[in-house]
Amino acid sequence: MEVLLLESLVKSLNSPIQEELGLLCGIETEIQKLSSLLSTTKAVIEDAENKQFTNKAIQLWLQKLNLIAYEVDDILDDYATEVSREPSNVLDCLPATSNIWFRHRIGARMKKIIGKFDAVADERIKLGLSNHFLVDSTAIREIGSLLNEPDLVLGRDEEKDEIVKTLVNHVRDNQNVSVLPIVGVGGLGKTTLAQLVFNDENLAEPFKPKLWAWVSEKFDVKSIIKALIESAKGTSMGDLPLDTLQRKLQELLRGKRYLIVLDDVWNENPQEWEDLKSVLQCGSKGSSIVTTTHMEKVATIMGTLQTYYLWSLSANECWSLFRQRAFGYQEAEEYPNLVVIGKEIVKKCGGLPLAAKALGGLLRFEREENVWNSVCSELGNLPQDETDILPALRLSYLNLPVELRGCFAYCAVFSKGSEIEKEEVIHLWMANGLISSNGTMEVEDVGDAVLTELHHRSLFQAVKKDESGNVLTFVMPNLVHDLAQSLMEAKDGGTIRTNRHLTLDFPYDQQIVAFPIRRMRGTDRYSSFLSKCGSLRVLIVRTAWWEKRFSKLPPAVNLSGSHIVELPNSICGLWNLQILNLNDCEHLRSLPKGMRFLRNLRHLCLRGCWNLTHIPSGIGELSWLRTLSMVVLGGKKGFQLSELRGLNMLRGELSIRHLERVEDKKDAEEAWLIGKQSLRRLCLYFNWDSERMLQRYNDEEVLEALKPSPILQFLHIEGFNGSSFPSWISTVTTVRVFNSAPEYIVGAQESTATAATDNPKGMLKALVLWNMPNLKGMLGREVQVTPGVFSQLQSLSFVDCPTLTLPLPRMPSLKELDVNMCRNMAWASISNLTSLNSLIIEDIPELSCFLEEMLQNLSLLESLEIRFIWDLRALPRSLASLTALKTLTIKECPKLGSLPKEHHLFDCFNLVSPSMGTTALKSLTQLSIQGSNATALPEELKY
Repeated sequence: MEVLLLESLVKSLNSPIQEELGLLCGIETEIQKLSSLLSTTKAVIEDAENKQFTNKAIQLWLQKLNLIAYEVDDILDDYATEVSREPSNVLDCLPATSNIWFRHRIGARMKKIIGKFDAVADERIKLGLSNHFLVDSTAIREIGSLLNEPDLVLGRDEEKDEIVKTLVNHVRDNQNVSVLPIVGVGGLGKTTLAQLVFNDENLAEPFKPKLWAWVSEKFDVKSIIKALIESAKGTSMGDLPLDTLQRKLQELLRGKRYLIVLDDVWNENPQEWEDLKSVLQCGSKGSSIVTTTHMEKVATIMGTLQTYYLWSLSANECWSLFRQRAFGYQEAEEYPNLVVIGKEIVKKCGGLPLAAKALGGLLRFEREENVWNSVCSELGNLPQDETDILPALRLSYLNLPVELRGCFAYCAVFSKGSEIEKEEVIHLWMANGLISSNGTMEVEDVGDAVLTELHHRSLFQAVKKDESGNVLTFVMPNLVHDLAQSLMEAKDGGTIRTNRHLTLDFPYDQQIVAFPIRRMRGTDRYSSFLSKCGSLRVLIVRTAWWEKRFSKLPPAVNLSGSHIVELPNSICGLWNLQILNLNDCEHLRSLPKGMRFLRNLRHLCLRGCWNLTHIPSGIGELSWLRTLSMVVLGGKKGFQLSELRGLNMLRGELSIRHLERVEDKKDAEEAWLIGKQSLRRLCLYFNWDSERMLQRYNDEEVLEALKPSPILQFLHIEGFNGSSFPSWISTVTTVRVFNSAPEYIVGAQESTATAATDNPKGMLKALVLWNMPNLKGMLGREVQVTPGVFSQLQSLSFVDCPTLTLPLPRMPSLKELDVNMCRNMAWASISNLTSLNSLIIEDIPELSCFLEEMLQNLSLLESLEIRFIWDLRALPRSLASLTALKTLTIKECPKLGSLPKEHHLFDCFNLVSPSMGTTALKSLTQLSIQGSNATALPEELKY
């Protein structure tokens, strides 16, 4: 049972508006009694949670309590819905004649629910439940940045290196497609080891492409092929026929040396493996498949190379892994008594890394000996399952703060092995009452803290992170998902508790309602379901544009042919809707006119809805909005920038499209972007077309007036037709400019001075300039370099800037430079960048050689990459002066005939005899030459 939901209900029942409603409906006594029952019951929840695994009666009691609590919440939803239907205030609307029936019905429902709750509350005494374990459920620990995960490789370096060596040798032997099985029990880290192998840099060039598929218990050839294709393309393939998927996969693999990982295979049917293997035989010699499995029989069926058996970690390795998790960056020796207890705990982990990580994460913020002793004792008393890992994981669950348990268990709704988006899971927790604001933190921040805590405890594993290291997506290890699934089944008894979350997935014609997952077929059933969705809080719509099976849809969603084009106004009757997620609905053209009636809407997710032509006015009235991914300006009749003025709680990302429709800076100032302190990413789009070029718009004044908060982290500008950028541009951490007209980044003395005054130390750390046809340089010729301009810039990229001719200024912090398609680059000025660590030069037309000065003064350069320079014939001799160089990559330079020393050489056809210096470039550690005449290499560099 979720404590936060009970707290939410108690707060709601005790609020002034509910007291007034109770008086008006004649049920004030019932409301008071129900509030008291909820408060009393909340006090014994933790005791019940701890005992449910060994006491079936308590487990059934929790299930009944779940259902009743959500019935109460539904009644409160009906209150809110009835009030929302009327424009007048609550006191005016309820006594109306039209609401007499409503008042009678609510009163009857309250009396009925009181009876149910009375019976359940009495049972707690018979079950011997106590409030002794009650904790403050609002005390979610505030945590800083996420942990890095260096421990993932701890104890598996040797195994990884051995497997990589086997695969490389297989390539050299030029053998047919091979299969290498990794076998071990659950929790040993087979998947982690396969990931380490898959991402090893030594396999980057020998194997292209590399594909991954998670298989699990059901060995479905069609699903596996589909997963492999999606792994390569990064996009969903939809529900295509098997023969179509087979052809697409073979197109990807034919004639190529590929590496495939089939993770978590259980199949014991040789014929099913033969069916899949026949599709994979189209690769070139040297291709390899790595499979992970619990079962030796699977390895016997699939394997062609010797099976690699994964054993438990040694006691020292297991202790090191536990210590990293439990003590973090602190020295374990500071707590000698805890070290003794910790080593006893590690003995009970059986050498399983997942158990060591989970238990170490559990104790990370505990320094009391009695807590550690309790964990050590409880670990031995927990009931054993068929695997040794689940007791340790269950103990991790029981030691979670009570308010986190429901959030963890809820994640069982996601498919095992699936990549889960942080934003989506937080929204679902919110909608199901699993998290709420704690007074000092917004509910979204509480959700982020919960997710971080679960990650710290090794129950979640990060997959993707943003530039700042924040987790964007994560997965649950398979055995952790098994635990969540068992908890959910115990909690809800296999029932659907309420209709709060609806996902419409087209073309699959299925919907997911709350949890556990229930699928419904037939479009006619959507209408009947939506008509009962008074408590719907989340509506997620996903479509696959290539499917054309649906021509008729329910009233809630319109789909024209193959994709959603518009949503009907009837959606605006979902009064309690908090989240409307339309991300990646690429063909959505408009939103309903009645959007302003969704008063409880907090998140309107429109990321990737690039075909939106307009959004309705009135969205600025939705004061609860925290996410508004995109707005499309509509001129005088549509959405106006002024509607953004009051939405100062917006967070995350905001895209503003059609800024060319803003006529002067006063309109832009109305947006008041500087007041949106929680906004982290801002994307500004001007429509730069031929029709607009004939008109006169003052883009510079508009952009200057759109000054954001100084804590903005990312800015994207596209189609900007002004001659210079705004003075505030250097206050943003990362800036990306695309398809824009300015000649300089800083083009006038006064704007430079303003930028330096506003931000004397400089905040701009990364700058990408893409398709800038007029760009001449970073600074105008008349601009004096001031301390604040580019002083903190660390990464700089020029892509397709044909008029870039002025020398680069000195940038003392610059570490990375990427120059792409800039034929007139002032190459010698690169020598000014004395802090440079990485230099990439690619796709430069008609360039036959570099100036000798280019590589001078670059004593810190560690990585140099030169690619796709078709006319390049020689590199400067100053290459030998790069004493810190560790990586030199040269690719697709067919006319290059000599080289002082090389690291990676790909497709350099005229390279005959590289001269190898004995004292220069000593820091280079590897040599790999492909596609070149390497007959004259020194003997020590040959295989």
